[in-house]
Amino acid sequence: MRFLSENDSNFVRDRFEKELVEDVTVTLFTQPDLKGLIVPGMDCETCQPTEQLLREVSDLSERVILQTVNHREDIEASELANVERIPTILISKGEESNVRYLGIPAGTEFPVLLEAIVNVSSGAPNLNEETLEFLKDLENELTIKVFVTPN
Repeated sequence: MRFLSENDSNFVRDRFEKELVEDVTVTLFTQPDLKGLIVPGMDCETCQPTEQLLREVSDLSERVILQTVNHREDIEASELANVERIPTILISKGEESNVRYLGIPAGTEFPVLLEAIVNVSSGAPNLNEETLEFLKDLENELTIKVFVTPN
């Protein structure tokens, strides 16, 4: 089953073609699909659909590189990235990874994923001048967490 319709795919492809400046790596920390097997502590209902959605997105541009990491087997990579829950998505350019998304970015969260990919690629977030000035004056590192719930 595909997540993106042909119209959605065309829209995303066009947007990426116009707005992606540099390559972006989308790293998904996940676990393999257990094919219906339920193992307590190893169930992840949204891991496989998240991987499917990210594959569809990455197929729309050569500038979007999808990497998957088996969170259960590659413990070192998970610890290095400070990943505790799955699915976790890191969006990065080069060695810099400032955007982290937990859960499946479907439905109303899909535009947030697209915006993150475009912003990381360009290196210039789409923020107004007032916000940029405020951020410039920050002296300490800041972590912003946004929590969403399904409709």
